[in-house]
This record gives sequence, C-alpha cells and structure tokens, in this order.
Amino acid sequence: MLKGLIAEALTLPEELEKFLLEAGEVKARLAKVEEARKAREIEALKHAASNGKNEAERKAAMASFLASDPEYQHLSQEERRAKARLQELEAAVEVVKARVKLTRELLHLAAKAIEANHKEALEAFGLEVTEPRQEAKKNGVWEADWTWVRGEVTGVERGKKEGVVKVRITTPEGNEREVYANNSLADKFKAKLGEKVAVKAKKLDSGNYLAVAVD
Repeated sequence: MLKGLIAEALTLPEELEKFLLEAGEVKARLAKVEEARKAREIEALKHAASNGKNEAERKAAMASFLASDPEYQHLSQEERRAKARLQELEAAVEVVKARVKLTRELLHLAAKAIEANHKEALEAFGLEVTEPRQEAKKNGVWEADWTWVRGEVTGVERGKKEGVVKVRITTPEGNEREVYANNSLADKFKAKLGEKVAVKAKKLDSGNYLAVAVD
C-alpha cells in the first residue's frame, strides 16, 4: 500500500496539470466561439431590423435568419460541446485535488506510524513492525528487552553522573521521554538537536532508558 501511495504522490500532480492545461485550452476556444456566435447574432439583428414592421416580426425574422445560418448552427453546437467538456474537466480537477490531499494525509499517517512503531497502523500500510529484541548476558541469562524510542531531540544536558548525558525526546504523540547516554553518544545527539531520531535503548533496573545507538 505504501508503494502505491508514493507512486500516486509522484503521478497525481502530473495528472492534475494535464487536466488544468486542457481546461485552459477549452476555455480559450469557448471564448472565441462565443464571440463568433454573438457576431452572427448581431448580423441577425441587422437583418431583422430591415425585415420587420414590429417587434414580433423582427423576432421572427431574427429566429428565421439564425435557423437558416449554417455558421451560427455550427458555432452553437461547438459551444455546447466545449461547455460540456469544460464541465467534465472541472469535475476531474476536483477529483484529482481530493486524491492529492488524501494521498498526502495517508503518507503523513504512514510516517507517524513508522516513527511510533504503531503495530495496527503499520499493518494497515503493509509494513513490518519493529519488535523489541533480547540480548544475552555472558552467562547465558537473558537481559531485559531493548526498545526503540522515536521522536524529536528537544534537549541534551549533562547528567548527574560523570560521563553521562540526559537527552529529552518528544514522541510523535507529544509525550516527552528521557534517555540517558554515555558521552560517546553525546556529540551525535547534539548534532541532531531539533531533528527526528530513532534511538535504540535498554531499560535499566531504575526504570530509565540507556541509549546504545542513535540513527
């Protein structure tokens, strides 16, 4: 599904541009046809003025002139066809605009789902969920699972312990998480201040999270 959304995001603007260009051409042609039709109606008025004693006779003379004028009939038909096509194009433009908006919203939701590793949302987009893994201790006993913390780095400051920094991360849901890291990762976090990151972290016995890698 995600590949399809990306493909639509790339092709829909071109499709929209095609409909808009054709609509512009039809409008220009319609304006010329309407101008030519009005010119024939003026000729009909001139004919009626010299072939009618009263308003009723002049109206009849004008209608007769236009009905027997092949150019006027052709212009009238062309005008109807152009208006019908323009209506189709304007409807198509609105449909494509709605599709563009929907595609952008779905891509935004997909990005949020990836950042949050949201199981149901990722499955809806046909994406795999990043499951927490386990790392074995040297003696073969399993340690606590590590997990991913995703969001924007909003602060990096020195921790209470020497050689440790505290990193504040705001998740896509708006929650603030604190992750501790050794000074070896401090420069990486400082360089990504204000940017979105994915942090591999291990939950400690104290309940805090210790970063072991950052992308």
